[in-house]
Amino acid sequence: MEILTHLKNIKSQYSNITVALGTFDGVHIGHQKVISRSVELAKQLHGTSVVFTFSNHPLSVIAPQRCPLQIITQNHKAELIQNLGVDVLLNIPFTASFLQLTATQFITLLVENLDPKHILIGPNYFFGYKRGGTPELLQQVGSQYGFKTEINPTVYVDNVMVSSTLIRQMIAMGKVDQAAHLLGRPVTVNGIVVHGAKRGRLLGYPTINLNVAPGLIVPHNGVYAVQLTIDKIQYNGIANVGTNPTFKDKDHRIEVHILDFSGDLYGEIVTIRFLKHLRNEFTFSNAEDLKMQISQDIIVAQKYYS
Repeated sequence: MEILTHLKNIKSQYSNITVALGTFDGVHIGHQKVISRSVELAKQLHGTSVVFTFSNHPLSVIAPQRCPLQIITQNHKAELIQNLGVDVLLNIPFTASFLQLTATQFITLLVENLDPKHILIGPNYFFGYKRGGTPELLQQVGSQYGFKTEINPTVYVDNVMVSSTLIRQMIAMGKVDQAAHLLGRPVTVNGIVVHGAKRGRLLGYPTINLNVAPGLIVPHNGVYAVQLTIDKIQYNGIANVGTNPTFKDKDHRIEVHILDFSGDLYGEIVTIRFLKHLRNEFTFSNAEDLKMQISQDIIVAQKYYS
């Protein structure tokens, strides 16, 4: 998959383009259906499947104070889109000039640079200044510009509408297992392994400490069953998200005890897959009580490892 950060003359490089439009925050199962349909149509046309998205959330420019935390990093987003078989990812910076484009100007931009044969969107896709462009508008003007618009229906899981907003709410509440059903994969958080206080080692449960990228949503404080992959080997573990109140720490962090692993991961980028919230953070009266609880957490976590 080729990743581009501009729109100039894409049509001169690729033929019979089908383009999926959206923010695709989280690349959840609804997004996956839109993108996969674009890939399918491109194959039928012997053409090129394109995803047009933004490298920053539009709200980061429109109303920064309302910009949501992101579900995944940009690199993870690109990886997920590539895994769906997309040929070209247009990861365009959303700027103040983009904000000023009317719906008609945005459509003209697409036609002049992509000349798409098919446009794929979800039912809640809006575009242009003050969200003036609608899915219906794209359908109406398609014949004028030579493209067909396909609106993928809303996706439901257990009668619940799949949306990035709901997924963020679930993660913030610690409902990582429920969020996983809507994402089509476990909730993940990645970060760089940094030095900690090394208290876990003294308790007999050494941990890695993660420095998480800013702007990324992190599960609610508590203890979780998790998995991670190191050197292509999958390991189970338990993670504590929070401040470690037993030792009166104030810094918010993610600490992970990896089962059956010994090694130095300092400076490595590690991705944690959150499987299940086990319990909330507790303040223990002493280190020995905490040690006993960790042993119980490991026992409880076993049922959630696949």
